Amino acid sequence: MNHFSRTIQNVQLGNKSAFKEIFEEFYTPLCSFAYKYLEDTVNSSDVVQEVFVILWNSHAKFSNFGALRSYLFTSVRNSCLNHIRNAKVKEHTKELSPDIKCNATDDEYEIEATVYAEVHNAIKRLSPQAREVVIHSMNGLTNLEVAEELSVSVNTIKTLKKRAYKTLREQLGGMHWL
Repeated sequence: MNHFSRTIQNVQLGNKSAFKEIFEEFYTPLCSFAYKYLEDTVNSSDVVQEVFVILWNSHAKFSNFGALRSYLFTSVRNSCLNHIRNAKVKEHTKELSPDIKCNATDDEYEIEATVYAEVHNAIKRLSPQAREVVIHSMNGLTNLEVAEELSVSVNTIKTLKKRAYKTLREQLGGMHWL
């Protein structure tokens, strides 16, 4: 029996730490997936949390990791569609498009959400200082601005950034197509 099978069984038995493990594994990709529908981070997070509450309260039976994953993504999609439908009813004075404007399929969104989670997890594994440098850089700060923010030299920032990106490339090697 693999690790996730035991974790799933433990969730079904009401084990909170096993549930937390499932939550941490899926929360970020599910929020990203929900955002594709709702285009709102707060509502996306709310929808995902509601799905996890339902999962916890139902003690649903899953035979494997794939079944659980499918259940979670399908539940989030359906909840998003319900949320959109309810918003349309509440906003009856405004004319809303009956279609969700999507150019990609659910599978593409699910892949994108999974990739986002992998990148997020790889960044979390960096040293605290390297993680800060990468996050500041991703937020558009220049090396000089990051150096001022962290009270270190620009050369230190360059070195930390170079090492961090090398580590990220190694950890995310199978995702070279990004």
